[in-house]
Amino acid sequence: MKTAENVLEIKNLTTIFDTENGPLSAVDDVSLTLPAGKTLGLVGESGCGKSVTSLSVLRLIPDPPGRVSKGEVWYTSDAGRVDLLKLSSREIRRIRGNEISMIFQEPMTSLNPVFTVGNQIIEAIRIHRNVSKQNAYETALQMLEKVRISDPSERMRDYPHQLSGGMRQRVMIAMALVCEPKILIADEPTTALDVTIQAQILELLRELRNQMGMSMILITHDLGVVAQMADEIAVMYAGKIVEQGPVREVFKHPRHPYTLGLLRSLPRAGVLEAIPGMVPNLLELPPGCRFQARCKWFAEDCRVEPELRSVVDESNGDRKVRCVRDL
Repeated sequence: MKTAENVLEIKNLTTIFDTENGPLSAVDDVSLTLPAGKTLGLVGESGCGKSVTSLSVLRLIPDPPGRVSKGEVWYTSDAGRVDLLKLSSREIRRIRGNEISMIFQEPMTSLNPVFTVGNQIIEAIRIHRNVSKQNAYETALQMLEKVRISDPSERMRDYPHQLSGGMRQRVMIAMALVCEPKILIADEPTTALDVTIQAQILELLRELRNQMGMSMILITHDLGVVAQMADEIAVMYAGKIVEQGPVREVFKHPRHPYTLGLLRSLPRAGVLEAIPGMVPNLLELPPGCRFQARCKWFAEDCRVEPELRSVVDESNGDRKVRCVRDL
């Protein structure tokens, strides 16, 4: 991808948390690109660094104990190209929630329990737009209609605890999209929802993405969701990207043993294969490949840290893998 085609470019991002046992690199030298109008699926087990990556992009890492120690996050808008990590607090607040929005994992902890749904959406509008309260109310009402909340004028007066999990998630989507952002980061947007509601939320996100021409980063551990929603996929393991490329090609021919293990762990005809072993302690990482203790292809040359190298596939897509083997 040429730089001009990417709305977001993350380069060598490293995020560290200070612990009692020393500094821990939750995100380690991560580089990603998000093409305009496309969806990037960021997948991996819990604790691999997916959410920390997104919070780092938006400068939401609590400091202390965390900090972005290295890297660049280049955002391209109509106003030009800027490194989000270099902006002042005031400048990043203008972009955050306006041009780049995020749907967080758990709506009940993201919504303020003492304010009505309507007040919270109106506040999100008025922070970024110079409009009257009446205009903000009408815009919020239209957004609730767009995310298919029944009787939106009534729901505007409700508090978060009065809504179901699916309704709260729709409210979060409405708040994230009410300013028509260029980029939406959706962090596990269907967590804790039943299968039927999950399907509705994903279909809603897909429709809104297409209507608004957004780019999206979809963070999930569910490969089925990635298959439905994403154009590109990046697989994270223990803080590093281990494989990335077009979804169709990665699913068809995984090049990293971890990606292969994830795909084989999907239920098929009653058979379920587990990846043996445990994720390594990030404070006590082995020398070399971080997946070595769980990999059946482990050999002595895996004791040297592999680079994220380019590989050629049948479609000539932009594939990269962090492994010395050719699977």
